Amino acid sequence: MASYELASQFTEDAFAKEDLICERSACAAKILKGDPCFYIATIVIGQRGRFVCAACHRHYKGKAATSMRPTAQRPNPQVNAQLIRQNINAAWRPAVAQQPPPRVVATSAGPDIAVPSSWAQPGYSVNHAQYGAERERWAKQAYAVPPAETISLEITAVREGGNRRKGARGIPFGNICEGRKDIDARIDAPGLIALSLDTIFPKIQAFATGFPWRQDQFVIRDGGWVDLSTHPPRQPYFYSQCTQATRKGLRAMTFKSKQFLLYVVVPTAQWEDYETWLEKAEEVDSSTISSVEAPSEEEPPEEALSKAPVKRPFHREIASVPSSPPLKRVASANVGFRSPDREQLREVLQSGGTTDIDVRQMLTVQHENIEFFPIPTRPLSVILEDPKLHAAFHTDTELSHSGRLTVQTSTDDMLGVGGFKTAHPGFLTLLSAPETPLGSRPRQKVAIKRPFYKKYPPGSSTNPINFSIGRYTIGDKLPKLFREANVLYWARSLLTFAYEYIDHCVANSSDTPPFDIPRLRFVEAGLALSLDHTQPGHKSKSLTMPRAGYLVEELITDDFIKYIHNMDCNPMLDPYEVGYEIAEFLACTQHIQFAKTGGLAFISDYQGGLEILSDPQVLTHPLVNKGKDDIFGDGNIERAVSTFEKEHKCNKFCKWSGFKLKIYEAETETD
Repeated sequence: MASYELASQFTEDAFAKEDLICERSACAAKILKGDPCFYIATIVIGQRGRFVCAACHRHYKGKAATSMRPTAQRPNPQVNAQLIRQNINAAWRPAVAQQPPPRVVATSAGPDIAVPSSWAQPGYSVNHAQYGAERERWAKQAYAVPPAETISLEITAVREGGNRRKGARGIPFGNICEGRKDIDARIDAPGLIALSLDTIFPKIQAFATGFPWRQDQFVIRDGGWVDLSTHPPRQPYFYSQCTQATRKGLRAMTFKSKQFLLYVVVPTAQWEDYETWLEKAEEVDSSTISSVEAPSEEEPPEEALSKAPVKRPFHREIASVPSSPPLKRVASANVGFRSPDREQLREVLQSGGTTDIDVRQMLTVQHENIEFFPIPTRPLSVILEDPKLHAAFHTDTELSHSGRLTVQTSTDDMLGVGGFKTAHPGFLTLLSAPETPLGSRPRQKVAIKRPFYKKYPPGSSTNPINFSIGRYTIGDKLPKLFREANVLYWARSLLTFAYEYIDHCVANSSDTPPFDIPRLRFVEAGLALSLDHTQPGHKSKSLTMPRAGYLVEELITDDFIKYIHNMDCNPMLDPYEVGYEIAEFLACTQHIQFAKTGGLAFISDYQGGLEILSDPQVLTHPLVNKGKDDIFGDGNIERAVSTFEKEHKCNKFCKWSGFKLKIYEAETETD
């Protein structure tokens, strides 16, 4: 739909005085000098209209929302020369110099005016008050890329009640708590209300199947117990809480993603209706059991089952003793009792009475008090603009979080073994709410990675299979962990850089891509340092020293797929294998990164799930390394960058004209 409606037309006989471009976005045709050119006014007061060609003028006149006001037949204007001379002479007479000159009134009607047919009365009504803001909002969303500024939400179902003196504002029920991430940070209050109800209401229905919950009576409140329905629409609700001043000054603001709490509150009256319904259901169940076990002689069993239960007096639940669900009614004394099977009970007692516990397995579980340093995602443009960011990833105490990490170190429980690291299952709990989803809930399942080296038996050859896992000392482990974190930090920046270019090309191309753009990201991760507060020789506990270090990543639940090897720039998968199209797209991101960085760097060693990637490698040109062997770790193969144009084979993603990439064809080996 066009952003402009035809409101008035005063230039039906006008011609272009110079070469112009039709200002209708769907046309943009060239209007040559001397060709018909029409001015289309808007219905927004004070806003400029647009000049369009003849074809677009016919389009506007034919729109259903536009009509031409009928005009009466106009007689040919008669020029009264005598009257004009009298008026001019009167204007120049000295006696009447102080009087305003008389006006010459036209004797013919004005031009035709095209107005929207939806206007019942002339002028603007209250329905047009927000037209300008709404038109601008929808125009921005027409070709909008996925939002880069997002927040996460934790939505909990509660009922009214609780001890106000102790700060309780609601009583949770049914353990209904859902998390949502990647929510547009500019979402307004009505959007949050709809999102919360869509997320929680099915859970509430499942909690009490059969009860007619009245969703329109629910109240959505934020963490400060503010009713969201009182907030005006079309205004971002949480966005202002995510912006903060940068180090450059208070005028420069930066966005930081945060997590916010929302409550779906069930009113007291509706909760009491639910308790009454639950009591009736319990009485029906108890009467049904009694009737089945001992039906009376006068009454058949079918009639006993169909009897309506008698409602017992209602006792309101004490608010200071929350319960979820409400306290159950004591079962009737007529409920049957059945003794357990003796042989089955013997086997259960024999199995449950033993204390043969695997102590070795218990000792492989480590509990660490840690300081957690999240790895941020920064666009490449932000890194280039700020000289303070022209460095490797480093720990920032202002962004750290204290917490607890549980690691299952047993080799039997390992998630996998790579060339440099082992991955172990574990749990992460942070004491303060982080800005990323990682660690946002207690005992979150995570993948914990630790560097290792291969130990071969004395006198044996370096067999790739016959080795044991050796661990580094803390002095050797920390540099390797920081190097892995730094590679992930820059890989996330380069992948974001590739998506920015892709979104730019799609938005500015006249053709729609003949394929879907896969949306992938690297894992949320961070460094966890276990700090030893009891250092020998130091009396002050303020001095801390890392005792152990771990690379903590969110857990990938999909099947692990190796898309591209770090010594190659083409997919490792065959066309018939799962994930081949993703591998082709990732190869295209290599092409984009290589081309738009001037051949200096791109990501390789793509691997992970169908949406989340892990363990990348950044490859750089020899001009970047300049003889240094510690640039992005041991996996930085310089030759892969130098020979990219010869070895990369462009696929359907690279060849799309909208990306405007130079086409490479891999050289084939000849005998």
